Amino acid sequence: MLAPDFLAALRLFVDAYEGSRQRTIARAPDVFEFYARLFGVDALSRDARALVNAVLAYFVVPEDVMPEADFGPLGLMDDLYVAAHVYRILRRELPTEVLAAAWQGEGQLDTVMDEIHADARAEVGKRGREALRMAGIAG
Repeated sequence: MLAPDFLAALRLFVDAYEGSRQRTIARAPDVFEFYARLFGVDALSRDARALVNAVLAYFVVPEDVMPEADFGPLGLMDDLYVAAHVYRILRRELPTEVLAAAWQGEGQLDTVMDEIHADARAEVGKRGREALRMAGIAG
């Protein structure tokens, strides 16, 4: 099992959430698990692994652009923005079958990530650049 404590806690955190961006926030555990699975792929290049690591680290760091302690589950929107942004980079660099094999969530991966990107970008606005910088990713 991948990062069982954090993943289980993340599922509990979003499970009962009802509010703004509810559908996107509910996908956070699947997105985190996707990146955790990708991290275990031996064939990743050094650069791809660094991007995957940046997403995972951004999810777990408590003081990010929209801290969950302050925003509740809505605070995951910057994490999801970073994840969706990185996905757009990885889908140009990694074979589709590698990405698809790591996805265990519902829906087609490209469609889900495109929806998350649009929703998260709308929510985080200009803070998106700050989130990418904090994650160590050029925006």
